[in-house]
Amino acid sequence: MLAEAAFRLLRKMPPETSHVLGLRALALFPEVSLEDPALRVRTALGTLRNPVGLAAGFDKTGSYATRLAKLGFGYVTAGTFTASPRPGNPRPRLVRLREQEALLNAMGFPNPGIEEAVRRLSARRGGKVPLMVSIGAVEIEEMVRCYRLAQQVGDGVEVNISSPNTPELRSYLSGTKFRDLVEALRPIKSRPTYLKVHPPIEGLWEAVLSAIRVWLDAGFEGVTAVNALPTEDRRLSTGRGGLSGRPLFPLMMRAVNELRRRFGWEFELNAVGGVFTGRDAVEALSTGANTVQLYTVLAYRGPYAVRRILEEILAELRARGLNSVEELMRWVP
Repeated sequence: MLAEAAFRLLRKMPPETSHVLGLRALALFPEVSLEDPALRVRTALGTLRNPVGLAAGFDKTGSYATRLAKLGFGYVTAGTFTASPRPGNPRPRLVRLREQEALLNAMGFPNPGIEEAVRRLSARRGGKVPLMVSIGAVEIEEMVRCYRLAQQVGDGVEVNISSPNTPELRSYLSGTKFRDLVEALRPIKSRPTYLKVHPPIEGLWEAVLSAIRVWLDAGFEGVTAVNALPTEDRRLSTGRGGLSGRPLFPLMMRAVNELRRRFGWEFELNAVGGVFTGRDAVEALSTGANTVQLYTVLAYRGPYAVRRILEEILAELRARGLNSVEELMRWVP
């Protein structure tokens, strides 16, 4: 197929070049979604056509949400967007780890700024695939500004306090800053809102759990777990970045298990990190996730990865004698 041939060519290019050209090439792709009632799930974003979402970071500009939805996602996440435009870190800032089916990134939030992102995303308002808008800011005042604007175009918002390439975000996990953030966001909340958190890292995880308790007690809908794993690597211009892909899957599953055990079943949990197959997705969903999110698998398996994962989920359902994803999620009330 022409699309597969194009993907093989893109994989031979430097990873960031490949990513940008791949996004542009989506305009030439036909819709490849898979519609099956067995895949539908109910969430605060509405009833999704399937539980597979696009993770934040793939569409950093807000220009490709509609094109990406054609790949079959149940919802797409655009961003992360900051209050002002940012060029991100110097290159090289993206490295493939082929043997591990992983990526190292030190992107540093390159984006056009929240105002321009909202302008671009306004054009796709009313699409059949819900849109999540990811925002991030070190200062509470800037996060509030991003939150107000993101809710104008997003069906939901993801608040990112965990990017490994913006270590200043860890300030939310000390003192009263996170509680102050929650108190600033809660009065202006009009859309389902999720907190994106660090993986379970020694010395940080207990603070993450404390923040999640504050978040859920304030009435926010849920959590997205987990962000990339902080990793040092001299191939990156900054000498450090975030590891995503296959190696993250065990950490994501540990987080899903622990968050359900600690906080119960009354909040939504989006699982992200190393989901490459339908079996991976089923494992996360049957353990406690409401949805799974993809990123790195697209870099290794190409634009048809979503449809293949959905087909594999359906096969897993049949093998278990189940009629729907929600039946698989036995923990759903």
